[in-house]
Amino acid sequence: MVTANLVFSASGASLASLSRELYTAVFDSPPDEVQDEFYVSVQLPSYSRHAKTYVVQCEVDEQLEGQIVQLPSKIEDVSLDTPLIDLCQVEAVRERPPVLESVTIEVHGSLYEELTKLSEEDQLKFLQIRGDLRDRGTVVRAGQKLFVPWCQILDCVPCYQGVIDLQRTRILLLKGTDAIESQHLRNGLEGLKLQPNDGPAKELRISLQCLERPIERALLTPAPDTEDDDSLFVFAAAEVLLRLGVTSGARVTLSDGRISRIAKVFVLLSPNYFDPHAIYATPRLVVNFAESDEVVVSKYEGEMAELPVASSVSISRVGSWENSQMVFQKIILNNLTNFITAKERIFYKDDLVPVTFDSDFSAMFSDQLNEFSVDYHDDSIVWFKFDTVKLNDEVLCDGAFRIDSKVTKLVTCNVSSSPPPPLSKCDYVSYYGLEPCFKYDRGVFDYAKRFHDIITTSRKCFQHGMNVGTTVILHSSSVSVGKTTLVRSTCRELGIHLIEIDLLQLDPHMNSSNSTVNIVALIRAKIENVLPHTAPSIVYLAHLEGILEKEDQISDPASLKAAKSMGIELAKLFTDYTQLYPGTVFVCSTDALDVVPEAIRSKTKFEIEVPVPTENQRAEIFRWYLSPDVLNFNASHRFAMDHDVTISRLALQSAGLTPIDIRSIVESAKVCCYQRSREEQQILWQGGYRYINSTDLGAAINKARDEFSDSIGAPKIPNVFWEDIGGLEMVKGEILDTIDMPLKFPELFASGMKKRSGILFYGPPGTGKTLLAKAVATNFSLNFFSVKGPELLNMYIGESEANVRRVFQRARDAKPCVIFFDELDSVAPKRGNQGDSGGVMDRIVSQLLAELDGLSTGGDGLFVIGATNRPDLLDEALLRPGRFDKLLYLGISDTNEKQANILRALTRKFALDPDVSLEDLAASCPFTYTGADFYALCSDAMLNAMTRIASNVDEKVASYNRAHNKNCSVRQWFDTVATPEDTTITVCMQDFTKAQRELVPSVSEGELNHYLAIRDNFESS
Repeated sequence: MVTANLVFSASGASLASLSRELYTAVFDSPPDEVQDEFYVSVQLPSYSRHAKTYVVQCEVDEQLEGQIVQLPSKIEDVSLDTPLIDLCQVEAVRERPPVLESVTIEVHGSLYEELTKLSEEDQLKFLQIRGDLRDRGTVVRAGQKLFVPWCQILDCVPCYQGVIDLQRTRILLLKGTDAIESQHLRNGLEGLKLQPNDGPAKELRISLQCLERPIERALLTPAPDTEDDDSLFVFAAAEVLLRLGVTSGARVTLSDGRISRIAKVFVLLSPNYFDPHAIYATPRLVVNFAESDEVVVSKYEGEMAELPVASSVSISRVGSWENSQMVFQKIILNNLTNFITAKERIFYKDDLVPVTFDSDFSAMFSDQLNEFSVDYHDDSIVWFKFDTVKLNDEVLCDGAFRIDSKVTKLVTCNVSSSPPPPLSKCDYVSYYGLEPCFKYDRGVFDYAKRFHDIITTSRKCFQHGMNVGTTVILHSSSVSVGKTTLVRSTCRELGIHLIEIDLLQLDPHMNSSNSTVNIVALIRAKIENVLPHTAPSIVYLAHLEGILEKEDQISDPASLKAAKSMGIELAKLFTDYTQLYPGTVFVCSTDALDVVPEAIRSKTKFEIEVPVPTENQRAEIFRWYLSPDVLNFNASHRFAMDHDVTISRLALQSAGLTPIDIRSIVESAKVCCYQRSREEQQILWQGGYRYINSTDLGAAINKARDEFSDSIGAPKIPNVFWEDIGGLEMVKGEILDTIDMPLKFPELFASGMKKRSGILFYGPPGTGKTLLAKAVATNFSLNFFSVKGPELLNMYIGESEANVRRVFQRARDAKPCVIFFDELDSVAPKRGNQGDSGGVMDRIVSQLLAELDGLSTGGDGLFVIGATNRPDLLDEALLRPGRFDKLLYLGISDTNEKQANILRALTRKFALDPDVSLEDLAASCPFTYTGADFYALCSDAMLNAMTRIASNVDEKVASYNRAHNKNCSVRQWFDTVATPEDTTITVCMQDFTKAQRELVPSVSEGELNHYLAIRDNFESS
């Protein structure tokens, strides 16, 4: 790329202009050889992290001198009355732009009404003339305004930018509600302009906001000195500088009546997305104005040289978990020294100064290694405070001062207390490129709202001098559902210190005879030196189950005593530190709440369940991970979400998956996207981005389910359709009434009317009960969870019932879901008739009844289907209203038409010979054939056809060898001689006839009569 000077033209033309000198530098050839038209890509410096690359059609302008490119102002929708970006990167484009398939254009309402009165041809002519669109020449892009305030492009397919072919490109016009506003009008700059008789204001009250990222040097006008303190740069719109009567690069004073700071102000160049009624500053400045949303800005009349140089400065560490770890101290102090001495910085007494560092690199850091250039990424932040400042070793300084490394003595001592800034006020995470943490929408995540309210109330009580000693347990039935993320996100949002200890990472040698004492002592040692300086704070003990055992499963008396002792000691620890250090909140997380002893739970004031995300919550998580900032965090390539991605569809497909699974899905989709779009030219026409489409995400979701379904118990949507099932039309109608109604019209059941969620299929074996249950799940897009009886049994008392609860919990996590109990009579037989010693089967039945009762009131999107051959063996309570109250008999086809329907469903993927008549075949079958028998009939017929064709192939190979005097094998014959007809398996009528003669029905007539008697008994009762 070539760096060029940039100017904008006021004309409405779409052509850009290059100077002769710039053309030669970009194309490595003089402009005399230029064709009628050529293209270049232009990348402007941006205040955003996500700048796009634009391709423009160009011409050479002999009047331009130097390396200059002139762009039409409408490309970036800028006003020529404001300061503009004056540098850009230009690169040659040596291929023709792609022709767009379709372009969607939003048109102002009144213009839209007029355009609809014209023919499509006249509409195109109007757009072509008014928007200066050259057929297969002008490059247009999504988001571009064709002409303000009437028309803008919403979307381009199949890529972000390309040319319009007036004959082939489909133009879709959409009616807009309001005028398409210009960038400078939208920013409200017109309202800020001074009247001719107005003079500069001495001071200006204005909103103070935090920058989201450091501003690159190309956007600083005029260019500052390399020694200038970039942490004290502030940015404002041109009209703000006009009101103050200062120029860009001048020094100003920011004050809130309590403190004041000197800063250097720079004008915001167009185009930009900033609020013109605010001034933007770095986190170092904003955090010192933490108590103020507005500041008073005035011109600074002094000189830098007038500021005194400190002789000694005492700097204290602001208490935090990172600042108390010895392993981090070397790299932190090194980075602090580099920050102070790298520039001619201005400091104040009580200034808070941020220092970022790489925690992973800290263990390897040394003074010798620091001499080399090491590429590392800062992932943590600590704060320091300037406590005492002396001038000439005697005079104390309360105002601004400078530090000279040759004169000033720096001393780090003491630890001070100061809460971290809340992200809503000072987004230091985004500015310093730290890893972003998920932001919970408390209207969607109800458990996050409850946790947020608890922590907020505890902090308010602490601020008013009340110590409430809050303790919270976050528990879940599944791992990786976001408990740790919830704690971290809340701490960042509210500005609370976090002391995080992962109990699974404690020293494994702790498991000794004195393990309880050692573990509790280690936890105390980790937090007791931090808590005095970190109020308010959250002490977060993750994976509580890592140091606890379930007491009722311990047979060794010594181990049982140690387990009870652990619970008592932890409870005492909570009580001691919440009383000793007001404002401290203990939060524990666990995946097994039943392991936590009563001694701890009795001291815990709140227990919050963090479930597997619901559909709406998964949509929010997908939206977060597919946002530009998160998608491109630490990425070497730039990604964006394609227009065909539907978040709601992703949420529906990912039922039962946890947040960490969704993150893995997005990362896998990025890999698929990268492999699909490696060509640089293809990326160019996408604005420099690789677009992740729905195919990438769909493949990633399927891969995640295939890899993790066994480990996480994720149910799947089966692949069985109504077309795969022959007959059973009446049964299908009953199913639609039971399942389709609550899914399509949930509001009908909002009044409290109980819905029917249980269906029982019964009848002879082989009649399609399991197949029908899978078809129900597929056609209603429900996840399918199959349960077999032996899976629920466990040797420990109470564990079998717990397995039943887990089955329903996992199904709730995967809603909408169908739980299918196959052979239900083996799971829930009549109570009191079993001979098992512990009565485990009776308890399983009781637990199953309790779970079924919960479905009728709070089981939206959860359905239970049971299948049995012997409904007379089931416990009668299962068949009462609200449980399995819909009994559907799946019997044997009693007409030839139904049998023919089954045969059509089974053979719909067969290649049938014209002589095959399924009606005649059905007519020859007895009425004792079940669906399984028909399946066996069709399978045997296919096998007969394959055997027949194999015999024919052997004869053809032998004949070929005799005719050509060769010794050709069957494989060689298929590779070189065989025709497509030789490899096609065609099933003939004789294959079905042979299979029918050898088929033995699975249900005898006497057994069928028995099942019919059972049906009559149930239907009459």
